[in-house]
Amino acid sequence: MPGLRCKDDLDWCNIQFNMREGVSLTPSLPIGSDAAYIWIPKNGCTSLKMAWLNQFGSLSDQQGLDPVEAHRQALRHTYWLNRAELEAVAEHRQLLAIWRDPIERFVSACRSHLCQLTTAAIHQKFWSNVEGDQARFDQAFSAHHQLFLRHGIRSLADAADPAELMNQVALQLPAWIACHLDWSHHTLPQISFLGGDPGLYTTILGMEQIDVLIAHWQSRSGEILQQSRQHVSAEQPADAFRQLRREDLQPEALEALHRFYASDVAFIELAINRLGPWAP
Repeated sequence: MPGLRCKDDLDWCNIQFNMREGVSLTPSLPIGSDAAYIWIPKNGCTSLKMAWLNQFGSLSDQQGLDPVEAHRQALRHTYWLNRAELEAVAEHRQLLAIWRDPIERFVSACRSHLCQLTTAAIHQKFWSNVEGDQARFDQAFSAHHQLFLRHGIRSLADAADPAELMNQVALQLPAWIACHLDWSHHTLPQISFLGGDPGLYTTILGMEQIDVLIAHWQSRSGEILQQSRQHVSAEQPADAFRQLRREDLQPEALEALHRFYASDVAFIELAINRLGPWAP
């Protein structure tokens, strides 16, 4: 398959920088010689990557497989397709993807990654990157301080209510995407990954169909695959960030999110009209 590959962290960062600037890049995992799974962050990709690795990965991919390792291993096999490459691949492979309600997807990103935007988490990340070098820390801190000032944001208060922080970030989402690479990876619109044309896809499923899809893969392969979706937040009830819900969003935050993700809703409406229901 054509497309960019991630050999190291620098490759991954360059891909994210391009996507943040508006370049559409579609992460594709090949299924045999005639299909591909297009994964999107926060759209059940942990469960499906684990299932894909169990069926199509090498023996080394499958050893000690857990959710964190699944992302790392699947990234090695991912082809990042630009729009022309996606169109070319779609001529020879059946493409499938999972679409998620944009508001639910944003809340899910907040449950797992909003804590990374706090002052303590950002400072800790700096220290980790500079390996304890004070001069390099000061340089990184100054550069990010100026970046935040340009976009009119500041790091989130460590002791604040996570629900308040979620609403705050919802109102400043484009600025946070411009300032934090990992956050942008999990909150960019889905069409940044899907490519914008639902006509290229054979199937676009909802989150509620993930288990059915995994069971379908298992029945076709005869292999025992990961059979259930990963629910990391449910396993961490003491973490206040992990308990965030859609109901915690205030009306003005919801309105801002609906505006920001309007293209995702338009995409799925067009997809429903063009593709119809999936029949495994």
